[in-house]
Amino acid sequence: MASVDRTESGHELAPAGTRLEHVHEPQSQVYVWDLPVRLTHWINVFAILVLSITGYYIANPFVSAHNSTVPIFQYLMSTVRFVHFVTAFIFTASVLFRVYWAFVGSKYARWPQFLPVNSGRRRALGKMLGYYTFVRKEPPAQVGHNPLAGITYVGLYVLFTLQIATGFALYSLPFHDGIWKTLFGWMVVAFGTQPLRLIHDIIMYLIVAFTIHHVYSAVLIDIEERSGLVSSIITGRKSLTREHLAAAAELEQRPVWRRWAPIRRKARSNDGA
Repeated sequence: MASVDRTESGHELAPAGTRLEHVHEPQSQVYVWDLPVRLTHWINVFAILVLSITGYYIANPFVSAHNSTVPIFQYLMSTVRFVHFVTAFIFTASVLFRVYWAFVGSKYARWPQFLPVNSGRRRALGKMLGYYTFVRKEPPAQVGHNPLAGITYVGLYVLFTLQIATGFALYSLPFHDGIWKTLFGWMVVAFGTQPLRLIHDIIMYLIVAFTIHHVYSAVLIDIEERSGLVSSIITGRKSLTREHLAAAAELEQRPVWRRWAPIRRKARSNDGA
């Protein structure tokens, strides 16, 4: 039997010519998603599920309550609308809190994770696009959100905002005055009731389509990275190798443009003079 070389810590060394992705590397548990991020994520999941089902029923009643003697069916539409509206308020509160947390939360919860504000994030964005277009074999190393996912989440929250606004505009229809009519009634006047309902329905389907893609992408990246990405939204922790963390840190660093390098060297030399 061939002998296996080991490091002082007891980990096996790869034989010559072995591809690195097939070598077992020690992994560290890295705390990535803090509690508010996980809570708002699962509140949104629950709310979108309930709102989609009840909203679809409101638009297309698929259970007939005509001539029913069962109380729950006699008032089924009223019950569904009540559940829809209560869930909408919960969803709105969750969305608003998540936006707030993007400014005061931990590193991986803050807004720079969603917009490629530095050159490192922009480089990672290009690499991620290369991965999804089959130009690259592996996704770039990231600890928090990858830049492409971050931009997608910004678009998703724009849809959330439009969905909330159009929903409350429809909610204001029975009111003749008051805060709901003041804040959202103008949308009914500007666009009309039926166009608002159509926009509200279309956005629902877009959010459902995003959810399907989101689950697929999360499972795909989890398989590629073997990082426990899917379970991390429950535990908050990813299992990442030192090589992965080092590659992610290197990618996040802002490169020095070559044309500015001589100027910076000259400035440093003047400071030392």
